[in-house]
Amino acid sequence: MKTIVVINDASPEAAHAAKLALNIAQKVNADLLIANIFKENAPVKAMEYVLVAVNADDGVKFKSKPKSRPCLLSKLVLLNSQNKSVFKPRISDFNAAGFSENDMAAFVIKNNIWMMVKGMHENVELMGETRQINIHCVLNRVMCPLLLVPGKYQVKDLERIVYMADLRYCQLPVVKCLASIARPYNAKLQIAHISARGLPDMEKNYAMRFFSEAIGSVVNYDQLFFNNIKERDIQKVVDVMINGLNTDLLVLINHQFHFEQIIGRHITNQLPAYVTVPLLIFPG
Repeated sequence: MKTIVVINDASPEAAHAAKLALNIAQKVNADLLIANIFKENAPVKAMEYVLVAVNADDGVKFKSKPKSRPCLLSKLVLLNSQNKSVFKPRISDFNAAGFSENDMAAFVIKNNIWMMVKGMHENVELMGETRQINIHCVLNRVMCPLLLVPGKYQVKDLERIVYMADLRYCQLPVVKCLASIARPYNAKLQIAHISARGLPDMEKNYAMRFFSEAIGSVVNYDQLFFNNIKERDIQKVVDVMINGLNTDLLVLINHQFHFEQIIGRHITNQLPAYVTVPLLIFPG
C-alpha cells in the first residue's frame, strides 16, 4: 500500500496542501500520514489590524500569542468521509515535533513513503515562530518525490501534468510513476522537452521518433504526449504551461537541468511568484 506523508507545521498552507494530498490519495489508493512538526502551545505569529494615522504605516501589525492548533487529522477524516469515490484512505498522524531532517529522512525510508507533501508559504513574516524543517535536506536523502503546494492554488482533480526535461535525459521510471498518477484522473501527461544549457536543440522529427521509441512504446498510457519547446526563457515557458495550457502539476528532477533555473539552488519555504501550481520534484 502506498503512503503519502504531509508535513504539518499547523499553518493554513499545510492544511491546504493536505487537501490536495487527500485528493491524490483517494485517486491512487494511498494511505495518508500527517507528520506534526509543531510544538503544542508554542506562540504563533498572527496578523493584527490596528487603526493608524494618515500617512502612517499600513496598519498591519504582527503579534505573537499562544494559539490552539487546529486538528488537521479530524478535518481530513471528515473530508474523507464525504468522498463519494470507492477508495477511502486510512488517515493517521504522529508527533514529529522533535524530528531533525535526518530523523525525517530515516522515517521516510524506513516506512517506504511514496510521496512527501509540503505547503508553501505566501508570507514569510508569518513564519517567524512556526517551526520549519529543511525539506530539501530531506529530499536529498530519500527516494520518493516531494510535492510543493502553493497556498493560493485551487485544489481540484488533476487534468494536465507536465514533466519538464531534456528528452535525452528523460527518466523512464519518473514517466511511469507520473502515468500511475495521471491514469485514475484520466489526465493528460505531457513531456515538455527543453534542451539543457549547452546542448543543441533536437530536430523535430528526430525528437518525435526518439520519444515514440524510448518512452511512448514503453509507457502504456494513451494520454501521454510530447512537446518540443524551442523557447529558452524558462519563466516564459512556465507561464505558457500554467496560463496557456492550464497545467495543474509541473514536474522537475532535483538538482537537474531546469530545476535550478526555476527553483534556484535550494528549496526554500516559498516558490517563485510565477509558479502558481504545485511542483512535484523527484530525487536526482
